[in-house]
Amino acid sequence: MNELIVFGELHKYINSLGPMKCTMAAKSLSLGYKPISFSGAFKKFATLYGDKKYHCLILHVDPGNPESTKGKAIQKEVQEILNFEIKEMRNFVLKKHEVYVPFEIIDSKEKMELLKVTIKCIYEILFKKKF
Repeated sequence: MNELIVFGELHKYINSLGPMKCTMAAKSLSLGYKPISFSGAFKKFATLYGDKKYHCLILHVDPGNPESTKGKAIQKEVQEILNFEIKEMRNFVLKKHEVYVPFEIIDSKEKMELLKVTIKCIYEILFKKKF
């Protein structure tokens, strides 16, 4: 799949999960997603980075808690499911509370569906119980 198609498909899918505030960075092609409820917006749930350095989806699995290692554990699971190693593909610093999925590894509809299931599971765990 073309990385632009992956970006667009993920944008559409994340917005379909529920009420979402989507913001675009001023100097880069990155979109941030914060679920919203009647009481306001939650912390950022996901970011789609189109910058050359990143080109990936970042899931913020424990937003606001940079010392958490939840992201590291989920990163391992996602890498096994989608068959990739983030450290071999990217050289930026990986935060322990986030999950990184490079766009180029989503090269089939099957992988896109697996990623969507993962996104939905994380979303439901983090936000459904708070609504």
